[in-house]
Amino acid sequence: MGTQKFDERPFSRVVVTGGCGFLGSHLVESLVDEGCEVLAIDNFATGLRSTADLLADLKSVRVAEHDICENWNASSEVRDFFKKPVSHIFHFASPASPTKYTELPLETMWANSVGLGKALDFATSLGSRLIFSSSSEVYGFAPPPHAESAMGVANCFGPRACYVEGKRFGEALVYSYNQKYGASHGVVRIFNTYGPRMSPDDGRVVLNLGRRAIKGESLQINGDGNQTRSFCYVEDLNRGLLAYAARMICHPLNLGNDRQISINELALKIRRMVGNLKLPIEHLPSVQDEPIHRQPDLEQSLKLLQPWRPSVELDEGLKLTLEWIRSNYVSLSAEETIAKVPVAAI
Repeated sequence: MGTQKFDERPFSRVVVTGGCGFLGSHLVESLVDEGCEVLAIDNFATGLRSTADLLADLKSVRVAEHDICENWNASSEVRDFFKKPVSHIFHFASPASPTKYTELPLETMWANSVGLGKALDFATSLGSRLIFSSSSEVYGFAPPPHAESAMGVANCFGPRACYVEGKRFGEALVYSYNQKYGASHGVVRIFNTYGPRMSPDDGRVVLNLGRRAIKGESLQINGDGNQTRSFCYVEDLNRGLLAYAARMICHPLNLGNDRQISINELALKIRRMVGNLKLPIEHLPSVQDEPIHRQPDLEQSLKLLQPWRPSVELDEGLKLTLEWIRSNYVSLSAEETIAKVPVAAI
């Protein structure tokens, strides 16, 4: 089967909103490896200042502390960066875990609406290509595997609505800008991604289970643990992001790994990898509106983004992530926030 041909947009000078977050910071590093000059914009609502320090050490990266919902021209760093052409804007500024977006529901909605609108204004007026980081959450309760054509059904009046509806609105906003201005902005629907540099208090299941296992604490799971997820290592996601952004594809594409695993199986795997088979598994109450399954249909992505495909096996990715957790977060006391964060299967 031949690859569909698209015009390509080479990378040069790039902006990443939410650039000091988990996904944003890895993307910044990947762009630097591509030879780009990068501006990372973050207001540190969820991004880590330690990550900003790490990025600031890279010669071709600038970090601007700014709320993307406010006037971008009010920041001298942002204003100065846009004095020269910018090839791409990656809009990654949004809380992305249930723990964070339930704490910051309005900020989540504004980042995916007002903030995205300001980013689109800049991108459209300057001829830059914007890539919006949407989410598998737009599929709601649709059965897996989730193809891009699926029309998801979700609860718009519940604790997850700020994120789900924010991402849905964001996709519609990108579509509307493309239609009105003849622009070529894009949307990627990101599925469960894990790896080093996850924030210690954001509730991601791989981080929480890994840290508790290493510390010898019970492994906490919301619900019966039969819910399934398809985990993608962050390196694989980044390769897909760059492949999508370089091609002038405007319609949404799934990015992730399509191999499913139940949360119970994940807990057993992590317990085995840390070498403590006696750790108890503790089941907590279910989370309202948590989807039962998340599995991307990758047929379109594998066809249009060739030669991209997820290649990091779960055991390999978990090994790297557990090593990072052991080096960075195990020293935190049990009384600190992370030990009290419920484990959501995100």
